[in-house]
Amino acid sequence: MGAAPPATPPRTAGELYAWWLVSPLAADSYPASLAVWRRSGEPAAEIRLATVDLRPSLLAALVRSPETTRGARVERLDGSPGVDYVLVAPLAGGDVLTVGVGPRTRLIPSSRVARFLQGEAGVEPPYDIRLSPPSPPPAAPSARVIWTRMGWSARGERLIAVPGGFVRHVHLTVDLRDPWALLVRGALVVVVDVGLLAGCWLLSLALTGWWRPQLPPVFAVLRTSYRARLAVALAGFFVVPLLVLALWSFARLRDDARQDGDLLIGQTLRDAAASAGALAAGNGAAAGRAMVDLGNQLDADLWLYRDGVLAGTSAPVLAELGMVDPFLAPDAFVRLALRDELERTDDSRLAGRTIRVGYLVVGSEAPQVQEVLAAPQLLDDERVRQQQEDLALGLALATLAGLVAAVSLAGVAARGLARPVAALREAAGAVGRGAPLPAFPPGAPREFEPVMSAFERMATDVKRSQAALEEARSRTAQVLANVATGVIAVDEGLRVTMANPRAAELLGAALAPGDLLPQAASVEWVPVWTAVGEFLRSRGARIAEHEFVVGRRQIRVQLASLGPAPDGCVVALDDATALTRAARVLAWGEMARQVAHEIKNPLTPIRLGIQHLQRAREKKDGRDFDATLAETAGRILAEIDRLDAIARAFSRFASPAVEALPLEPVDVHAVAREVVHLYTLGGAEAEATVELLGEAGALASARRDEVKEVLINLLENARNAGARRVKVRISEGGCGLAVEDDGRGIAPDVLPRVFDPAFSTTSSGSGLGLAIARRLVESWGGSIGLTSAQGRGTTVTIRFQPSPSRSGT
Repeated sequence: MGAAPPATPPRTAGELYAWWLVSPLAADSYPASLAVWRRSGEPAAEIRLATVDLRPSLLAALVRSPETTRGARVERLDGSPGVDYVLVAPLAGGDVLTVGVGPRTRLIPSSRVARFLQGEAGVEPPYDIRLSPPSPPPAAPSARVIWTRMGWSARGERLIAVPGGFVRHVHLTVDLRDPWALLVRGALVVVVDVGLLAGCWLLSLALTGWWRPQLPPVFAVLRTSYRARLAVALAGFFVVPLLVLALWSFARLRDDARQDGDLLIGQTLRDAAASAGALAAGNGAAAGRAMVDLGNQLDADLWLYRDGVLAGTSAPVLAELGMVDPFLAPDAFVRLALRDELERTDDSRLAGRTIRVGYLVVGSEAPQVQEVLAAPQLLDDERVRQQQEDLALGLALATLAGLVAAVSLAGVAARGLARPVAALREAAGAVGRGAPLPAFPPGAPREFEPVMSAFERMATDVKRSQAALEEARSRTAQVLANVATGVIAVDEGLRVTMANPRAAELLGAALAPGDLLPQAASVEWVPVWTAVGEFLRSRGARIAEHEFVVGRRQIRVQLASLGPAPDGCVVALDDATALTRAARVLAWGEMARQVAHEIKNPLTPIRLGIQHLQRAREKKDGRDFDATLAETAGRILAEIDRLDAIARAFSRFASPAVEALPLEPVDVHAVAREVVHLYTLGGAEAEATVELLGEAGALASARRDEVKEVLINLLENARNAGARRVKVRISEGGCGLAVEDDGRGIAPDVLPRVFDPAFSTTSSGSGLGLAIARRLVESWGGSIGLTSAQGRGTTVTIRFQPSPSRSGT
């Protein structure tokens, strides 16, 4: 056996089985029968793992043989179907161990207990072999195998000679199964082979670089594919009912097998009931031995319970290994002992497996003792397992066939639906190209008829709209061809989409759709195209206006966006050179008229004063003449000063910008404080209260004297407007100045002309104060603005550019 006898002699069947499991013969699945014998030749423990041809009387004779006292030995015995070997080994204490091992052949089946302990094989044996009893040899014996076909099974027979001049027939049966089972298995084998070949082919393509699996795009295509969705739907309609039918069939097979097993268990219990009742009265050892004999006689597993306690079993090894409940199952005990039931069958757990156990109350010689005989079904019905396997394979093949059919039908349906969809796609392409609408193929599904009719109506409407659009475009082109404004439509990349002849005339170059504006015109137009590009990038204002000097021409540019998206814009170009020149001539003419008017006003008092002096001189009144001369001379000098102020104002306004001094850092708060202080010293003569608000901040870029001049001009305008309180406010960190007064304000209709040179709200003003102020502020790089409400005052706001030098304190 490859292992020495145990130091502690085995006394039970469980110990024999544990010792056998560690032997190499057990690992090689040799059929065996183990037993421990007493000195008298009676078995003390026995376990039969296979139906080895070793009779108990033969083994007892080997144990009682005198050679046993000499030590362990191995006996060779000729048996059926081959040679058996028996190990006879004396143990310490006088007991003898016998181990009988037969040849490895399917002619010697394993016992039911051995199959339960070792676990049933999940693979059905390919054939069944049986051996007939010895018989006289035929007249012409032959050693060849004779095969015959019997339905869907093949049977082979062969004669073998045995000792004594007899022969035995070897019967070999190969179950070919029914045609359906063969078809299912053959089809699945073909499918598996095809799958393996396809996998190897794809793997070779992937390894050679001809194909790279891209699962996400494939999944995305399948998820959005109509054919894939239809295939899934059809497969669901086919596979789901099939799975439900298979589950129902499995349940029916299991129920039928359970019912058949319950019938067999009941029949076994009834066959063993009479003998079990008599055995229950014996002692423990005798009852146990009798139960073993009864189980061998009926070829069944039996347990005997006395008052709910295990009294004996036909397979002691199971009880000794702890696989048999030592007590009757509680539910069975309650029903049999307390509810007067005589027979029942329940599920039970044995060695981690669910088995069926039948219980039967048997008679006992002692009325006060209840005897219950139990019969477990240790092994499943092989026939049921084969049916379940056939059903599972059939279900797998039907599922694959259903999937293939679903994909095929989905392809057919998708192609049927794709034809009208393809026709609609071709019709849409024709409409997009402007070609005539092709006729739809006949035989389209009825559901597509409204779609096709609507598409034809849509194509007619599109053609009508295109004709109207073309007509409107022609009218627009005719209008643009005759306007004096150059119009250019560009996209977001400054490419021309449309241009009228006037635009080409202004640019001095022909413009065609697709031309790039910066390349189509001369470099003098680069600032214009830069402004257009900034307008497109800003995506803010919908309309913008600019003026540029291109060469010697004054070009006015108007920009209008074509939509919220970056679709481009329309550029309108106007040559404002002649208009600007005419405006300049008109402005100087107005200026001359204003100058004449302003000079005429002081000349009238001067003429009147001279005439008054002449009349006073003719009267020859010396004392009155001196007083009149002094008074009249003062008035004349005042008017001359007024003329001088008017001349200096007009001279300052007309002076060219090139004469301006360079900018310097200016503390706006300090200049404002100085000017406000001067007005504060004036007291009541200032006629208004002037106050300074705000704190000093950064230095502004300006000219100090000009800032003071502008501020004095604004304060004088406030006094002339009847203001009683004037606020000079410093803001924006020193770069903002505001003059707020509570005077009579400016009417809304004249508010846009307050910075015109000829505008004045008083009859004595020259109208050049705000115009000069704006010119000075803009020469600093700043800006000036005015807001006013009639009757509530005026606010003039100046914003300076910060000086690049350090901030002030």
